[in-house]
Amino acid sequence: MSDLQKLLSLLILKSAPQDLRYSPPLMLQLVLAYIVSGIVVLQTTLSPDDMFSGLLLGLLIQFLFTYSVLKALDKSPRFVQTFCAILGAGVLFNLLSWPVFSLLSEETTSEAMKSAMSLMFLLIISWEVLVKAHIFKHALEMRMFSALALSFSLFFISIALSQLLFPGNGSS
Repeated sequence: MSDLQKLLSLLILKSAPQDLRYSPPLMLQLVLAYIVSGIVVLQTTLSPDDMFSGLLLGLLIQFLFTYSVLKALDKSPRFVQTFCAILGAGVLFNLLSWPVFSLLSEETTSEAMKSAMSLMFLLIISWEVLVKAHIFKHALEMRMFSALALSFSLFFISIALSQLLFPGNGSS
């Protein structure tokens, strides 16, 4: 099974981070894919400086959060596969949200469609929080409730720091 198939399987909670190969080059490829997918999605809604800074901030937060949690629970040897899973999921969710962002940024989109797309975006975010909880659950060998708490923490830290450092742009 290819890395892409394993990442897609991760989205439906059928695989886990340990199913990915331990590969620092794959992690670097996923960092680049995360940045490119973020640029594609956010180019219609943010200025280039804010977009690039926001993407780097999001990447840094995910890196530090994942590393810190794994280190604190004495699971740091699992970092590469866990971070690959987090990044891979992020790339796939960026691509899933691309049509939503495109419709939301169009001036000709009706209010009803914008409302529907806002709901769709909320569903995508919720799904992403669940997938990241699934990743933490397996990487840290913990109960889903605790993993959900970690995933929500990562989400809220990302939002809070993004709003603090980039007030007024409404993105994470």
